[in-house]
Amino acid sequence: MSYMLILVCLMTGALAMYAPYKVSQLAPAKKGEKNTESLLFFDGVCNLCHSFVTFTLSHGPLDGSLKFGPIQQNAKRMRQVGAGAFAEGGDQFLRSVVLVQNGQIYVRSDAALRVIAMFHRPFSYLSVLHVLPISFRDSGYKLVAKWRYRIFGESVNIRDPPQEYKHLFVYDS
Repeated sequence: MSYMLILVCLMTGALAMYAPYKVSQLAPAKKGEKNTESLLFFDGVCNLCHSFVTFTLSHGPLDGSLKFGPIQQNAKRMRQVGAGAFAEGGDQFLRSVVLVQNGQIYVRSDAALRVIAMFHRPFSYLSVLHVLPISFRDSGYKLVAKWRYRIFGESVNIRDPPQEYKHLFVYDS
């Protein structure tokens, strides 16, 4: 039993050494610190993506530091922030969620895990998955993305957000 505990501690320490950044760097600003705005662009007709946004609204920050926008309705804004490849007409259109945070663009598992890091505890602890190699994480992400419509379905139209959360959604004008 004690050997197992030692092994887990050693593995945790080894993984932490190779993590691309600390979980604290992924988390939102603490009380009193300046919160930067993050924009999460998602597939507006994907039921899985919609569920992730709904879960984020229930367990994430509601202070305006995280805003949401359907990719299909934000091509202009995505090009302005440098994520044009993921906007409508781009070569990566609807292949990933896109998070713009502190002027950086994050896609696939990086984007999802950065949003998860903003969740309230205990859900934010899942962001520790950042210690896994990005090739492994993104392979899993791409597999789910490939089958998401068949497994979770898709909406005919982009759903409107609930009235109490409309201020957290952005759209091209």
